[in-house]
Amino acid sequence: MRNTSLFIPRRTVLRGLGTAAAVATIPALSAAPARAGDFDGTTLRVGTWGGSWRDSLEKTVGTKIESRGAKIEYVLDSPTGNAAKLIAARGRAAPLDNMEGAPDLAPSLIEAKLIEKLDLSQIPNAKSLLPFARGEYAVITLATLDGVVYNTAKYQELGLPAPKSYRDLINSKLSGRVAFPDINHTQHWNAVVGLAYEAGGTEATLTKAIDLINQMKPAYFYGSSTDLATKFGSGEIWAAPWHAGFVVRLKRTGLPVAIGYTHFGPKYAALWPVLHHIVSGTKNTKAAEAFLDVYLSQDAQFEHSKFTGSLPMNPDARSRLSTDPENKDVLMFSDQELNNAFLVDFAKVDLPKWREAWARDVKRT
Repeated sequence: MRNTSLFIPRRTVLRGLGTAAAVATIPALSAAPARAGDFDGTTLRVGTWGGSWRDSLEKTVGTKIESRGAKIEYVLDSPTGNAAKLIAARGRAAPLDNMEGAPDLAPSLIEAKLIEKLDLSQIPNAKSLLPFARGEYAVITLATLDGVVYNTAKYQELGLPAPKSYRDLINSKLSGRVAFPDINHTQHWNAVVGLAYEAGGTEATLTKAIDLINQMKPAYFYGSSTDLATKFGSGEIWAAPWHAGFVVRLKRTGLPVAIGYTHFGPKYAALWPVLHHIVSGTKNTKAAEAFLDVYLSQDAQFEHSKFTGSLPMNPDARSRLSTDPENKDVLMFSDQELNNAFLVDFAKVDLPKWREAWARDVKRT
């Protein structure tokens, strides 16, 4: 059944992105029909993550644009890394045409005029999204569900219960086997905010998380999910704040992993929206719009989410995924569950203060 009410009240995700979709309609003007060869000679540079995410994006989306004559170059980095590339190139040609983004970065990109307003009339598949997922400068393509990913066999061997909080990673039996997301990794924010809540704070008091992180004594502050997956596979790491998608992916390799979702006050589990931007000044706007339109199509959303273990914003794709054997017991799909999931309110976060405290006060062995 289509989840028609999903996410409607969750407005804080796109705070600062504008409200082009103040009502649930988009102008009737539609994009020109796709035709073979209409992007001949175009090289589209897409900023995205590496590893299996990039491979899936190429298979489900990129090949459709390449069939129209375009060449696609994937610029592989975190949203923070790709945003830094745009900042470094100011005054010169931008190194990207479109990119995956994150809620913590969007206001700065808008203020610096590094991303442009979207013409949703040229992205027909955006009509399937609820107003919540459509903004002036970004749409939400997918979301991850964050919690504590852990090796179930090791936990059973050690006699440890499944983790129910981030602070459950503070355990001498896990010494030297815990990883934690570095500040430039997207999973960083739900983890540190979760610890702040567990210490009696909120987004406004993130420094409350520092003592718990230091007690946790992470062996590895990860900046790449691909690298962390390798360390899980080798047995070097047994547990980490991460997202459910890697439970799906690692289980395919035979690794015994699961995710423990955590509480944020009355909220349960954490959503992390994946934003998509078109870069200001690109000469390939039409190809970038076409890429995003294919990305939002039911088939691409279903196949990409099925492979990566992420949650599609296309409601029909989400309905299909809820019955997929690999994903149905890992992700959450009901309106009640997802409307009760936690979203970081970045309006409360003092980003400069937190970055300074992270660099100064977090102990690294």
